[in-house]
Amino acid sequence: MHALYAQVFTYPDSLSQLSSSFVLSTIRILESGPLPVETIAATLPFRPGDRLTTERLQAGLEAVALRYAEAGYPLARVIIRQLDLDPHNPDRLVLALAIDPGPRLFLDRILLKGTQRTRPHFVARLLNLQPGRRLRTFNPERMADQLAATGLFRRVDPPTLYLTGDTTAVLVFPLEEASPGSFDLLLGYQPAGNGQGGLVGSGHLQLRHLFGAGRELTLQLRRLPGRISRFRLEVADPFLLGTVFSLRLGFSGRQQDSTYNEQDFRLVLGYRFPSGLQITGSWRREIIRPGPAGLRLETGRQRIAQGTATLFGFGLIWHRLDRPEAPRRGLTLNIQAERGQKTRSTRQVIANDTLRTYTRTRQDRLEAVLRFYHPLANRLVLVAGGDLALLRADQYDAADLYRLGGARSLRGYNEEQFVGHRTARLLIEMRHLLTPPTFIFGFLEAGYVATPPLPGIAAHAGWHPGYGIGLQLATNAGLLHLSYALNPNEPLLDGRLHLRLTLAL
Repeated sequence: MHALYAQVFTYPDSLSQLSSSFVLSTIRILESGPLPVETIAATLPFRPGDRLTTERLQAGLEAVALRYAEAGYPLARVIIRQLDLDPHNPDRLVLALAIDPGPRLFLDRILLKGTQRTRPHFVARLLNLQPGRRLRTFNPERMADQLAATGLFRRVDPPTLYLTGDTTAVLVFPLEEASPGSFDLLLGYQPAGNGQGGLVGSGHLQLRHLFGAGRELTLQLRRLPGRISRFRLEVADPFLLGTVFSLRLGFSGRQQDSTYNEQDFRLVLGYRFPSGLQITGSWRREIIRPGPAGLRLETGRQRIAQGTATLFGFGLIWHRLDRPEAPRRGLTLNIQAERGQKTRSTRQVIANDTLRTYTRTRQDRLEAVLRFYHPLANRLVLVAGGDLALLRADQYDAADLYRLGGARSLRGYNEEQFVGHRTARLLIEMRHLLTPPTFIFGFLEAGYVATPPLPGIAAHAGWHPGYGIGLQLATNAGLLHLSYALNPNEPLLDGRLHLRLTLAL
């Protein structure tokens, strides 16, 4: 095999005479092969009337060659046919280019260098490459960025293309795999208020890239003040049976002291487009069982109804970040819409008799999460976005409502301080990068909660602002994330302290 460069240039002897004092008079594209002349002219970073230096010319030729490589012609040669002084304007230059695109290549196979677990077919799926078929595009830097953005690799170098024949080639990817998993420990302290103060704890175990194919296993346990606990277990395969379909199975449970117990089973099947966009279809079954406190009657009605809901949904997922731990540029978007029915069973007092009634109600749910990252300066990054959760039903139960507040949502308030059938959160965060992934940040956020009328609770709605500062620090033990958040209704010393430590396994 022979190493292959993505760009090959041919220069005339007159290139050595090029000076920054010359201005371009004319640019001519004599031969452009499969790409239109207009495309080549638009790709060049200079125009007639611009000053031309050797560096600018080199950058322009590389841009043209890369444009052909992206179109499936990595052997393209950019040839300078003419680089002379304009006879009508002696202080100006005439530039004439010709492009020899070379043959289209077939991708023989993919080789991985420096890996132990990663499988070549997984890399092929991530980059939409098909061994045995034509190499439709070749952009080494973009390929490396796409692999680095997954967070599965500690180091990714641009791949090298090797010829194995006249029209066949091998792609070699130098990779260094990241740790196969992490343990995320989140601790927080919230001031006492209405008996809800104290220590908040959460453990999150995540195993990633199982069997070298990007599979995941997630286990999370949360402990909140007031004898509230949550449990979540998920397994996911991003390329089910080596196809473009993904599968995610999940189970979550919530124990609200002696009020109720909630179990949630989910199945999500997704389809991944070459651009990275995913569309999903989902099935969800939610079971709510009241405890002793939930069986009590309030205003003649059982406090928590026994219920079973079945919902079907549709979603969109788009993740495009330059680096997962401290992004400088990118966008993430998750949208999930669900519709289904819930069967309720409850006791209520009618004409001095306690009767059990059965009802069937329709539920519509919409959940969305958006994050936008944009660099404002060399080390300054703007993070903006929001969360939205909407529930529409013929009848509402306390167990159905969304929770807002705490380390993972509205940080200036207690964990799950607010509940409602409509919640929203707006976020603006300014980050100053030190040595990535280390950065300091300040944030402003506002949460909106609307609560429907419930037994013993009147309907209400309102906004709840918050703000704070924090630090993310890379240590020998792992990634440390520390924040101090508060809201304008409480003293500065009564803020919420959150500490999260991510340990590599």
